[in-house]
Amino acid sequence: MLLLDDPRDGATLPLACLPNKPSGRMTAMSAAPSHALDLAHMRSERMAKLQRAMDRDGLDALLLLTSGSVLYATGAWMPAADNGRATHQRVCALVLRGEASPHLFTPYAEGAPPELPPEKLHPPLWPETDAGVEELARCVAERLGAGARRIAVDDWTMPMWLRLRKLLAPVEIGNAGALLGACRLHKTPDEQECMRRSWWMNEAASQAAEQALRPGVRMTELTGVYLRRLLELGATCNFLDPVFQIMPERIADGPWSTNGDVPFALVTGDHVARYGDVVWTDTVSSYEGYASDVGRTWVVGRPSAELRDLYLRWQEITDAVIDAIRPGATGAELVRIATRANGGKRPWLDHYFLGHTLGLEGGEPQRFGSDAGAEVDEQLVLEPGMAVVIEPVTWKEGHAGWRCEELLFVSEEGHERVSRYPNEPFE
Repeated sequence: MLLLDDPRDGATLPLACLPNKPSGRMTAMSAAPSHALDLAHMRSERMAKLQRAMDRDGLDALLLLTSGSVLYATGAWMPAADNGRATHQRVCALVLRGEASPHLFTPYAEGAPPELPPEKLHPPLWPETDAGVEELARCVAERLGAGARRIAVDDWTMPMWLRLRKLLAPVEIGNAGALLGACRLHKTPDEQECMRRSWWMNEAASQAAEQALRPGVRMTELTGVYLRRLLELGATCNFLDPVFQIMPERIADGPWSTNGDVPFALVTGDHVARYGDVVWTDTVSSYEGYASDVGRTWVVGRPSAELRDLYLRWQEITDAVIDAIRPGATGAELVRIATRANGGKRPWLDHYFLGHTLGLEGGEPQRFGSDAGAEVDEQLVLEPGMAVVIEPVTWKEGHAGWRCEELLFVSEEGHERVSRYPNEPFE
């Protein structure tokens, strides 16, 4: 018999004692790895990608300040932090063309990967200050040498924007965003394995929270259950405060929104679950920096006939989109398929999208079905190595709705479905 720690009083309860979860949903989810993982090899492959891109674009260096870019280039660990701390205690990286390892400037020296040469590990830079930008420019110029002509930067502080070009002149400074986005978009086998582990850990932690859900449980208690299980399983970071949101049956019964659509995702509140509640979840955690983005719909008790129908329509839409995921498919094609499967109406929230790519941090910028329009959707062409999350929503005013997220890797033959969490309503 499976056991569950009760989040209210620490007692260990048999799952059979939880009245609103039938035995068919009690199968424990495994977060065990499926393939061998070589992190040092993964980091070296990422560096090789950056070097090839720099050669192609004629760049002498990349100066990286955003956490995802630094992590991609160096593999350096850094603590999760609020915006103020993350801004003022930056971890920075300098990738020089032709060098096998990057320079790392960090206040967290213990987070450097073990293969980084000691001479490449440096004290932190402070690019939010004028004096810090002067030091940054000195460090960059010293390592670039006299023959450098072009570098690219992924982010600018205001002091950098005002002074860095002058301090590094005549070196030309460009934008590194497109280069980094292209490198990060296609995942190596080791990166995919990190994402599998990340996703399955998140699923298992989500299932622990689902098994604790019953009338009388507060949503904030689910957060505790989820985070405890996530860290027990070996996740290395939690990117987002877990969202466990009780959904209104009618839009007017929920919080006001600027577009009149369903407000989601909201900060988890101290709501007490009641029989019949519909809960939407959104949880974003990571393993070695690679994100999982697990969203599910839970029902406290038995779902109504209308809610079952919403689930079935969600499943039809999801199956149709997944069947079309293959090399050469475009975001616009997936949008058309989902809309057609939903009877001509787009099946996602107005302020959301049908799907997005996934990788480091909490997500990656390529989206389809967003308000950027059909032209942008056409430009997203699926290729082997991409990781795609699809997240349709079905909603019926007066009965709430159904929303879940599924992760797939695009393969040479079609796709690999990574997500394994059962979505069906309880029988």
